[in-house]
Amino acid sequence: MALEVAIRGKLWQFQKKTSYSRQRMRRSHDHIEIHPVGTCKNCGKNRFPHHMCLECGYYKGRKVITTKAEFRVLKKKKEED
Repeated sequence: MALEVAIRGKLWQFQKKTSYSRQRMRRSHDHIEIHPVGTCKNCGKNRFPHHMCLECGYYKGRKVITTKAEFRVLKKKKEED
């Protein structure tokens, strides 16, 4: 006789126990991928390929965004004026 469990009003029967091998084969695609990391040509910090540098805000040799440190300096200068 199969063990039955009521879930949300429906009866559900346990199927055969999943073997250790089948369980491991199913989980073989759940691994964590290691992303490649390069270095920024401007500041030398680590960054992802095809992404701007989060430290200095440069991408392919040109300034793309102002960083938090630069934004704080600009904000202080604005407050002094």
